[in-house]
Amino acid sequence: MKSIARNENQITLIYSSTSRIGERTYGHISAVKDKELQTVDIAKNPLTGTQWAELAEELNKPMRELLSFEDVSDDDEIKNGDFDENDYVNILKNRPELFAHPVIIHQDTVKQINNPTQAQEFLGVDSAGLDKKMMHEEPTISSTTKSERFIDKPDNGDHN
Repeated sequence: MKSIARNENQITLIYSSTSRIGERTYGHISAVKDKELQTVDIAKNPLTGTQWAELAEELNKPMRELLSFEDVSDDDEIKNGDFDENDYVNILKNRPELFAHPVIIHQDTVKQINNPTQAQEFLGVDSAGLDKKMMHEEPTISSTTKSERFIDKPDNGDHN
């Protein structure tokens, strides 16, 4: 039994609000309207050790690869330390900003997002329904996916 709930009508985003890529991915995925969005901001609600282990296993990565040490100073022992899987879980609980890339779960598919636009690609959303036009022509905006996936703004009749 999986420790992170899944169903066909739900998308789960695991991210850190303390990271730029996490916030941007949240923005991209929150525009999808045909699925219920469950978010887990690890900066506010850390995952359990079991959930971290499940994510690492499903991503086929060691726990260390779920972290990014790019912005960690060279003299910080976390950057060069030799840690086991449990240590990395504790690091993620205490330093959520080190969570490298958000993870999206839909049914049995789990994907780590390296670029926020991958969230839409993962869900089958294309280039925002923009038809290609010549530079001097106004763009025609329409959905090019089979089902509407973006939030529609109501037409208030004011076309000024």
